[in-house]
Amino acid sequence: MTKLLVLFGGQSTEHEISCLSAYSVLKNADRTRFVVRATGITREGDFIPADGIPLEDIRDGHWKKLKTAGTTGIAAGIESLRWADVVFPVMHGIMAEDGTVQGLLSVLGKPFVGPGVLSSALCMDKVYAKIILREYGIPVVKGVSVDRSELGDFASVKAKILAATGVPCFVKPSNSGSSVGASRVLSEDGLEAAVREAAQYDRRVLVEEYIRGKEVECAVLGNDDPAATVPGEIVSTADFYDYDDKYINGTSSTRIPADIPEAARQKIREIAVKAFKALDCKGLARVDFFYEPESGRIFVNELNTIPGFTEISMYSKMWEHEGVPMKELITRLVELGVENFRENKRKVD
Repeated sequence: MTKLLVLFGGQSTEHEISCLSAYSVLKNADRTRFVVRATGITREGDFIPADGIPLEDIRDGHWKKLKTAGTTGIAAGIESLRWADVVFPVMHGIMAEDGTVQGLLSVLGKPFVGPGVLSSALCMDKVYAKIILREYGIPVVKGVSVDRSELGDFASVKAKILAATGVPCFVKPSNSGSSVGASRVLSEDGLEAAVREAAQYDRRVLVEEYIRGKEVECAVLGNDDPAATVPGEIVSTADFYDYDDKYINGTSSTRIPADIPEAARQKIREIAVKAFKALDCKGLARVDFFYEPESGRIFVNELNTIPGFTEISMYSKMWEHEGVPMKELITRLVELGVENFRENKRKVD
């Protein structure tokens, strides 16, 4: 059987969400196909093998108590990685989903689930992802980037933002996920606080035009010939679909298919695949959109290369709607990772 290592945790602000996702993947992995182990990475960067413990300990964070001298750290992590035939990095955010872990696995010569180094890094950086998407003619919202080093002269920053997007607008870290550090700004008075808040999470901040519309998501699966699900819709109770609404208060809901015209659904599926290919994604991605009902306009918001795999996450729910249950989805993702690894073999002598 294939030896599958689930790598989870990490040093990002999405550490806890990664543990929830790992719990779900471990719970649903096909044990007739895989010998499964798990290794967690703490916020401090320690690797902790988490085999033979209740899955609830991974979900609840109790796995960190396994840390003992001589059994954790980089050496233990490398040993776990070397054991594996395939690695599923169920890790979200920076130092995880941004090409860093993918680079480590590539150096070790290990097949892994999800896009490679370049694609992962591009999709994590919202500013540069949108440069690529625009080059391919894919519709994105008007925006402008602000570097942390510019904030000493906020009057100039403010003028730049107002000229590019006006208010209301959205402010978010360029490299972050789960809406951490993101906020909606309704007036000029709230602009500086929002930009400085976002700049705590990344040195580059993205400010974008506010779109009054529906938040729609589409799940993509495949390598060179990817397929996309029917879009789903996020029905948020907050001002926007923020971290608390996603994971804490449980008041948001989802609708599959999205409550939009059929023609718009089909267009979103087409654009999702086009965006997936434009950013050289492999394996999987969740493509997030804005749909403006009044005008029918569609905009790509971002691509998530390791989307959430929790019990309420849209990626797996959309594929379940297509008739692909979680167990089958995990198996297919592992197979795609191996396929992509073989396809990327290069002559080095």
